[in-house]
Amino acid sequence: MNDNKYFKFDLKNKITVSLTGFLVITLSLIYFIILPTIKEIKAMGLAIEAQREDLEKKYIKGQSLKKLTENLNKIEPKLKLLDQIFINKNRELEFITSLENEANKSQVSQKINLSAPQPEANQNFQKTGLQLFTKGGFEKQLQYLLSLEHLSYYINVKLLELSPVGGETNSLNMYLDADTYWN
Repeated sequence: MNDNKYFKFDLKNKITVSLTGFLVITLSLIYFIILPTIKEIKAMGLAIEAQREDLEKKYIKGQSLKKLTENLNKIEPKLKLLDQIFINKNRELEFITSLENEANKSQVSQKINLSAPQPEANQNFQKTGLQLFTKGGFEKQLQYLLSLEHLSYYINVKLLELSPVGGETNSLNMYLDADTYWN
């Protein structure tokens, strides 16, 4: 009977032991299950946020690429025009022939001087000086200038001088200094 005394707890001790056991079990659950789970959830949240930001950047790049493709499709037909504006290095004769044809159509006499090409820094083209000396009537000179403007080549006029021909009443000399661009 004396042995049962040690195993018997009064109500107060039973409640204390039960509460202590419940508290130990609860703290163990919190420490071994809940805290590691919270850490994993936070790590997953950070990983998800990083993936979201990465996807957002990729989406923006995709939109930029889509916009770039649309813009390229818009300007692609104009690229052929740009190729025509630049004079091909191997087609100098074609360029000079077009200038002579325009002079003949406008009924002006012409002398053409092309200077040596000068490569432009960081560019795929070269700038070449062009000097045209023409002689003819005012209206014919004007017609010649208009026909030069309508050529498919880009001619950047820097200087244009008109002067009367000595002794002739209806005739003018024209000096045109310009740059042309060759690729």
